Amino acid sequence: MEQKIRELDKWYEQYVDELFSYGTAFGIEKGYVLDAIHDVFLNLYESADKRELPDNPKFYLLRSLKNRIISSKLKASNLLSLDDQPEYEFQINVDALALLENEEERLAYEEQLENLFRLLTNKQREVVYLHFMQELSYQEVAEILHVTPKSVRKIIYRALERMQGGIAPLWLLLIFLTE
Repeated sequence: MEQKIRELDKWYEQYVDELFSYGTAFGIEKGYVLDAIHDVFLNLYESADKRELPDNPKFYLLRSLKNRIISSKLKASNLLSLDDQPEYEFQINVDALALLENEEERLAYEEQLENLFRLLTNKQREVVYLHFMQELSYQEVAEILHVTPKSVRKIIYRALERMQGGIAPLWLLLIFLTE
């Protein structure tokens, strides 16, 4: 049990920033995102003696956080079923370009990337974020979004196609910066 608690502590330290970034991409207030992250970990701590820890903690934590956010939105909107998923806006914050030293160039790339992301639907932005930026597999993204892996591939294909129609070299930059 104590070993599991130490492992959960490591997970928190390792993934809290990524979880926070993912949660705020839903347009949720920062304080609420932190509460949701803490709820996810509290649930893990409370049940640590009853179950095995997942093999892929990043995937598990991202999925748990999204489920927590969706559940609270369902309660807030008085929807009765998980099939009635509430609408949300998914925004990707472009900060991967912080490595560029020239401030003007960095700002220009950030603006172009943000313009590319605006070409995408909320679902396309979320899939691009989970697959390319969080490096989740098609299967893992599919499980988080409650779709098939084939659907994830199709969404990514259409997103890249749409982005390529926007400003061609930048979608390549996005892929290279996140690998």
